[in-house]
Amino acid sequence: MVTFDPEGLTWAQRDGDACVVCHKRWPRPRKRVGRLPDDAPVLACADCAEALLPSPAATVVAFPSR
Repeated sequence: MVTFDPEGLTWAQRDGDACVVCHKRWPRPRKRVGRLPDDAPVLACADCAEALLPSPAATVVAFPSR
């Protein structure tokens, strides 16, 4: 989980009322993308969360052993 520095965030972003990336307030951000140093969650809108979160790893298929 990524830890964000609260210095560059607005009060709305720190409280989870605005997206941490684009500052959008409506619809309210719902995706947890990180945390603050005090373990408070940092939220992003769906579009920004997709860009911040790493893509899932590809499925690994084991080959049969001989």
